[in-house]
This record gives sequence, structure tokens and C-alpha cells, in this order.
Amino acid sequence: MVALLTSEFRKVTTLRFWWALLIAPLTVGLFASAIIAGIANQSADLDLDEAVAGAAFIGLFIAVVLAILFAAIFGALNAGTEFTHKTITPTFLTASGRDGVIGAKLLISAAFGLLYGLVVEIVSVAVILIFGQGDIEFDGLLFKVLAAGLFVVVAWSIIGAGLGLLFGSSLAAVLVVVIGPIADLIIGLILFGFGLDSARSYMPFGVTTSTLAVGELDSDDAGIAPWPVPLLMVLFYVVAIVTAGWLVARRRDVT
Repeated sequence: MVALLTSEFRKVTTLRFWWALLIAPLTVGLFASAIIAGIANQSADLDLDEAVAGAAFIGLFIAVVLAILFAAIFGALNAGTEFTHKTITPTFLTASGRDGVIGAKLLISAAFGLLYGLVVEIVSVAVILIFGQGDIEFDGLLFKVLAAGLFVVVAWSIIGAGLGLLFGSSLAAVLVVVIGPIADLIIGLILFGFGLDSARSYMPFGVTTSTLAVGELDSDDAGIAPWPVPLLMVLFYVVAIVTAGWLVARRRDVT
């Protein structure tokens, strides 16, 4: 297994997409809080310290959401590219079995997802320290938000990889990842129109954002599932998509 993990790691690091995908969320982590804090500074109706502190947290949230998206794209590319370019055949042939290769791709995707989350959160926290003007307290809430952020980023990197395995195409998997939030919103609005507003909170994007809220929002007023249901639902989507992708990849004809 170590040899397979090493091989997958080298495949990723010899290409540019792994660090190119990190640029966007990292840039947002650097500037989102600064921009929003600048807007807060211009508002005479808000308490300045609270406005700037709140802006810093908004920047953190935006940066983590983008990290989720690009980690999922990374997972989709990492797992699906070899199927797209037909290089998966020698990979399967030189390994002792398909399961080891699939497991290695999922683990490497999760590892790079964790890297994305860590880098973005470290940068965002640095921005919070700069623009929070000493009003940010590193209490349990902040650490819960950071932990939840890492969890969902890693989860979506694995979901992206599962989609890559499921479709056997990096392009198809990336399209699902990119279009998914839009489809989630449209379906949610349709459900709302039919009086099924509560069902929206169990959609993939809905449970992801609810997980980031770490139970701090009132579930009735915010229209979200009560904690820890969102976290469990994210785990459910991870297991369901990875299981489907794994089973399909094990049986796919790669000749």
C-alpha cells in the first residue's frame, strides 16, 4: 500500500493542477476579510470593532467554501484523469488489485484536501488577527469552526474523487462538482415551492454549509437541520458516493 500511495503522490506532484487549484481559495483567504472589513469601516451605523471582527469571520467562511469547491475539483481530477487518458490500464495491471489503487487515490485526494483546508485556514486566521484589531477571541467557537472547515474540505475532496471513479471521466466529475451547488439551489427552490422547505436542509450543499455553522444557528429560524445531523449527512454523502464509485471502478472495462 505504501508503494501505491507513493506512486499516486508522485503522479500528483509531477503535474501543476494540484497547486494551481489552491491559488483561488488562498487568494480569497488573503483578501476577502480585508475587503469586507474595508466596507465595514465605511459604515457609521455599525460598531467598528464588531463590524471588523464579523467581517473577518465572513472572510474565513468564504475562503473555506471556495476551498471546498477546489478540493472537490482536485479529487475529481485526481481520480478521473487516468480513466480519461486511458493510463489506468497499466496502473491496474502493475498493482496487486484494483482495490489498492482506488484506495490510494482516495487517500491522496483526502490528504491534499486536508492540505488545502489547512493552508486556507492558516491564512484566513492570520487575516483575522490583522483586521480583527484584537477583538477576535480564540475561544471554543473559533476552533469548532476551523475543525468543521477542515472536515468538510476533506469530505468534499473525497466526494470529488468518488465522482471521478463513478464516471470514469475527470471532465464529467468536475462538471458535477461545479454545477452541483447551482442544481442544489434550484432543486431547493422547487422543494420550497411545494412546501417541502425542510427537505432543502438535507441537500448536499445545504448540509455542508450547516456543518460550518457548528450548531450556532437556530435550526428553526435558519431553516437548517439541527446539529449534528448536517455532519452525519455529509458523512452519508461521502460513503454513498465513494461506495458507488468504488464498485463501478472495480468492474469498469479498461481494456
